[in-house]
Amino acid sequence: MPKGYCTLEDLRRALQEAELPGDISQDQQLAVDAIAAQTEPLEKSLKRHWYAPTGATILDEASAIDIPTASKTRDDEEDIPTSGAFIVDESGPSPKTSQGSYTAIELARRDAESVSELLVRTADGSFEDWTVEYEGGSWPDAVGDDYYLRVNNGGWSRLYLDTDNLLEDGEDDEYVLKSFANAVYVSYSYGHEGIPRNVRRAVAFRAASDFVDEAAVQIPENARVRSVESLAEEFERKADELLEVYQ
Repeated sequence: MPKGYCTLEDLRRALQEAELPGDISQDQQLAVDAIAAQTEPLEKSLKRHWYAPTGATILDEASAIDIPTASKTRDDEEDIPTSGAFIVDESGPSPKTSQGSYTAIELARRDAESVSELLVRTADGSFEDWTVEYEGGSWPDAVGDDYYLRVNNGGWSRLYLDTDNLLEDGEDDEYVLKSFANAVYVSYSYGHEGIPRNVRRAVAFRAASDFVDEAAVQIPENARVRSVESLAEEFERKADELLEVYQ
């Protein structure tokens, strides 16, 4: 089944809120497609993934939509952040330290849960897995280790690397790498447990915007006089307002 962050019931409620019939049985596939079409773009635009834990009420409503029930994984190539300035007698820029000897890599997805593999380039061009060779984990328990993962209140995920591990043995200012570009490959899981009501309603409103464009929606005679175009714009506006908190 197509995946989505809301159910057909959520879509029905969004339509009824706009004084439209909530019976979408005649065009159920259009409704399902509209929900699915809005789910992946939302994850990419907000850089977030939500999933429902076992027993969540949204799962009881889900029939034609596959509600995510687990976190997702990524495998990303990253640069080690460096300062833009060159220091006299150094051959190149050094890693930018943000906390003590740590440099921070901002991950491509919010709500990172754990790092399963952390490949960092070595002097000979090969890679070593810091999750095997070094100590690390999540903030705050792993602060002081060789690496740690931290997620702030907004869900933004940062991976901190101790740059002392990148120094030549016995040297305080010579780094083993000549270039810090594409020096890290990180595999991690990410996701927020629980699909907030704001997200469900926003996806439903955006799906409703698509649905009224595609389906032969009958506007009741006693409803306010509105065009399909104005209805679609109203649904989009409501969705944007609900998602402002996640920007």
